[in-house]
Amino acid sequence: MVIKTFNAFLLFLLSFNSFAFTLNTNFAAAFPGEEVVVNLATHDCDNLPYTNDEILSMASEGVNKFWNRVPTSKLKIRRGNHTSVSNDFESGPLCTSNTNGCTANPALSGQTQILMSCNTNSSNFSSNGVLAVTANVNTSGDNIVGSVILLNNRAGSGLANLSRESFISVLAHEIGHAIGLGHSPVTDSLMYFSNIANRVSLGEDDMDGITYLYPREQPTSCGSVAYIQDDYRGGKPIASLLLVIGLVIVALKSKGKALLS
Repeated sequence: MVIKTFNAFLLFLLSFNSFAFTLNTNFAAAFPGEEVVVNLATHDCDNLPYTNDEILSMASEGVNKFWNRVPTSKLKIRRGNHTSVSNDFESGPLCTSNTNGCTANPALSGQTQILMSCNTNSSNFSSNGVLAVTANVNTSGDNIVGSVILLNNRAGSGLANLSRESFISVLAHEIGHAIGLGHSPVTDSLMYFSNIANRVSLGEDDMDGITYLYPREQPTSCGSVAYIQDDYRGGKPIASLLLVIGLVIVALKSKGKALLS
């Protein structure tokens, strides 16, 4: 009876998926490869306290501190280059079609990889408290081809008042949007909708999200983390709790045989 109860509980865990993270699209779009490059437009960020090279370096520091350390994700994000692009990235709106009173910015649709740019267009930032905005501007099917991150470079931007560590966290948060993640309702997540100072690591929700979009396939064996595959995109890692439960079941079966013999 005990063994049957444990088997039923294990089956429940295998069939139940619970996600707190959200996605940027309703079709789970993600970059198709295992590597994504973050570039920075050469426009001056004159209202921010950092040079372009410092901003690009902080973006690299952010992805290495957060996203590149998730062992269950195959995605690696690396530093790119300073890229010369149209002035539309510096002063234009972040929209690819004429919707909600926003005139489409034609420069966005051909973007590939991840491009950061300082921007001063008031339609992108409803207040100085809006630190940055991000959109997956170029998609093909369920693949992200290119994303754009616009940093608030307007006079009085709240981004200019952040500590260096908080600035890095904001960049890492926006890169999370760029690779396909939406906001999380969990306060200890990097993808929480509001900036929280002094973040030192990803939350479990962040790790679940990036693993969902970019799962690293692993064989299920003793001592490994199991994957529960679904029919949406990849899988969600189940903690080593499954391994423990499996070992308990084996132990109970062995004990049952000993008692019967």
